Amino acid sequence: MLAVFCVMCITLNAQTAKNTSFKDLSQDSTNTSIPYYAGLQEYFSFRIPSLVQSNNALIAFAEGRKNSTSDFGDIDLVYRRSFDEGQSWEPLKVLYDQDTLAVQNPVPIFVSEENKIVLLFNTTSLSEHDVLNKDYGLEEERKAFVTFSTDDGETWETPKEITRQVKRKHWRWHALGPVHGIELKYGTHKGRLIAPVAISIGKGNKVYTMALVYSDDKGESWNIGAVDDNLEDEVLANETTIVELTDGRIYVNTRDQNGGSLEKNRGETYSSDGGLSFLGAVVESDRFPSPVVQSALLRWSSEKDISKNMLLFSTPSHLDKRLDLNVMASYDESESWQPLFKIHDGSSAYSDMVKLNKNTLGVIYETDDYKKIRFRRVTMNE
Repeated sequence: MLAVFCVMCITLNAQTAKNTSFKDLSQDSTNTSIPYYAGLQEYFSFRIPSLVQSNNALIAFAEGRKNSTSDFGDIDLVYRRSFDEGQSWEPLKVLYDQDTLAVQNPVPIFVSEENKIVLLFNTTSLSEHDVLNKDYGLEEERKAFVTFSTDDGETWETPKEITRQVKRKHWRWHALGPVHGIELKYGTHKGRLIAPVAISIGKGNKVYTMALVYSDDKGESWNIGAVDDNLEDEVLANETTIVELTDGRIYVNTRDQNGGSLEKNRGETYSSDGGLSFLGAVVESDRFPSPVVQSALLRWSSEKDISKNMLLFSTPSHLDKRLDLNVMASYDESESWQPLFKIHDGSSAYSDMVKLNKNTLGVIYETDDYKKIRFRRVTMNE
């Protein structure tokens, strides 16, 4: 196993060496800010960041964990807004608090024509272990909600429960995102909103998989689309990120929850019908030097708009540790990937990305052993 890991490290180093555009930005603190840190407004910690850019504001969502870093307990859905592209942040606001219940998994989607932010999230009264392994009634299942803002996050509609629209009754685990969703821009399904969701389809911790949910009415109602219900393939799919390709397909990249080879922690597949089904089985991939972790995809540019296609992918860059966050790039619509930026040196885990303007990328990421969530602005060279 050590030999395999060394080969993977050598491969990554070789890729980086050949990529003359690779830049180490990790030592530059002039373009970073810290929207969340342990102790802010008496929260013990913050986790699971996601980003959305509206017409006038950048909004960073997170889980505000009251008493620990644990994935279960008293957790609020919180957010902070920035009006200078993440250089400074307004005071923290609580979007949804259900007393001692856990409110989790913020998944924002921006509807550009309406300056509308659609936000999906989950609530739960049970821990992940109990959801997966114990018997319980539907009243205790993980629930899903949607809310909206049309004033750049200043106000939000009362969250509406959509559990039966996006979760089948026999699914146990149900975790939206956690990363931004997308609005389709091309083809017959233009305008459709799509979000990934991690699910489990049986009892126990070896039945993780993933699905897509979609809306054709700007988020008002939702449906279940593609479902990976094949537990015989090599990938035990979990947290998933998606991006639309210029030919209208959806590229799907998922965390492999220890399902396949130890040196391959990502799975890939596609959808060619607007997220209604997957083209084939999820295939484990060695193209990403990623540990078992959530990651993020973003379309930076399209040859339909400018001179080149460019997709971005953010992930820690060690197979066995959540360290050294990198952003990778694909110039051929997900066929190949290469390291582009080193964003952070050291502890780094979950992340998300947003296009701030035509020249500036925004990356948000967990760091310092979950004590801080940092935001970095990156100047892009077209």
